[in-house]
Amino acid sequence: MDINWQGLITGAITVLVITYFTKRATYAAQEGELRFGLFMKGLGLVCLLFSAVPFVVFLTGNYQVDKPGETIALIGLTIGFGVGAIYALVEGFFVEGSYDDTSIYFSTPWTGKKSEKWDDLESINFNGWCYWYVLKFKSGKVIRLSSYLGGHGYLLEFLQDRGHDS
Repeated sequence: MDINWQGLITGAITVLVITYFTKRATYAAQEGELRFGLFMKGLGLVCLLFSAVPFVVFLTGNYQVDKPGETIALIGLTIGFGVGAIYALVEGFFVEGSYDDTSIYFSTPWTGKKSEKWDDLESINFNGWCYWYVLKFKSGKVIRLSSYLGGHGYLLEFLQDRGHDS
């Protein structure tokens, strides 16, 4: 049985980088603010670059056209990284929030604007699969805070001081 050392090393480096940026984001914004930092914007730009390169190669025909799977691979890379770029850039530039002693305001292009009072907070749960915190309110509204969102650590401390466990 051969061990794929390159894959193991790449996976380990990926985990370390993601862990580093998650820990950095915890207190990256000012207390009372929730916003993404340069990591999400940079990730979006990298994905954009990774989608542009195979697209240009596809358009110029500078690949082995007759080799099975080459065209599908280029289209798949362009679409996959293109979707990732759009998602990361929209998250990075348009997701924002703020909170104070009485309420939270959170806005995303995906779910719209939400404003809720802390007195109406029913639960806080961590979703390990998506790596975000889920805040559920009596109104039925849900606010999902990514672990990459700057300032989420201050918010979790604030909620813990108010008797909520995450």
